[in-house]
Amino acid sequence: MADLEGKTLLVTGANGFVGRHLLTALGERNTAHLHATRLGTVTDVNPQQGEQIIHWHALDITDRQQTASLIAAIRPHVVFHLAAQSHIPTSFADPALTWQVNLHGTLNLLTALQATCPAATIIHVGSSDMYGAGFHDVAPVTEQTPLMPLNPYAASKAAADLAAFQFSATSSLKVIRARPFNHSGPGQDRGFVLPSFAAQIAEIERGLLQPTLKVGDLSAERDFLHVADVVDAYITMAVHADRIESGAAFNIASGTPTSIQSLLDRFLQASNCNISTQTDPARLRPTDILRVCGDSRLLQATTGWQPKRSLATLVNDLLNYWRAQVATVPAT
Repeated sequence: MADLEGKTLLVTGANGFVGRHLLTALGERNTAHLHATRLGTVTDVNPQQGEQIIHWHALDITDRQQTASLIAAIRPHVVFHLAAQSHIPTSFADPALTWQVNLHGTLNLLTALQATCPAATIIHVGSSDMYGAGFHDVAPVTEQTPLMPLNPYAASKAAADLAAFQFSATSSLKVIRARPFNHSGPGQDRGFVLPSFAAQIAEIERGLLQPTLKVGDLSAERDFLHVADVVDAYITMAVHADRIESGAAFNIASGTPTSIQSLLDRFLQASNCNISTQTDPARLRPTDILRVCGDSRLLQATTGWQPKRSLATLVNDLLNYWRAQVATVPAT
């Protein structure tokens, strides 16, 4: 596949944080049809992205028949599979739901594609969290690092990753397994660490909060990317699918771990206020993974993908997004 021009594309879970960014990027391409799914109704989503019309569909991916009917109706050439239950606390509270969505939903999709679109390409989006205990080794993890998940979310994603590989061996589908590391950007929920910093700073600047930023553990190191670079990687995989062996797995990472403390320092330096910090026990998360770092040289060598956005750009984009969000809130 030289490009996505003239192709019918499907993005599952398209109303999520990454899905919205992916739709924006795909909307800039001359595809034949761009389809997107979400849970619930589709009356509150934008039907157009740039010049591209988006065909929205309500889909419960755990419903085998509904999934099969949708795939048979639209017959996509390329599927970007983002739909997931990705909230880790929820995965502990309701592991059955998490496994149902992440594993069985993926099986429903793969089975439907095999039945009606056997030549389709699927970009299966996993998670670096699948490596789990593999991060105890200080070396950057490669695609050969064993999957040793430490929570129900990661375990269900690892199972789905293996299921996708099985379909690459037993069907004619082109299966590409993406394993993105930490990524953030505009539109991510403030329950995540970097949007939390940005949102609090924006509220402090607006006079909505006292100038004390509440934080959790700042010592951990994570491998952060801008969401736009991750979206670029998904699209690059699809564009270069012809040169990728079915079943191949690719880490999407910067290769550089950064401490949460150093990222916080960047946020504070970018603010026009004098802000102190305070540890909030409610924000502390039990973890024994102190350092996360991924090796993405395989993806770079295979497709030429490289991350283009700096951490400074990520910080500025998050701050500007949250400043705009609170701009209309009356200051106290």
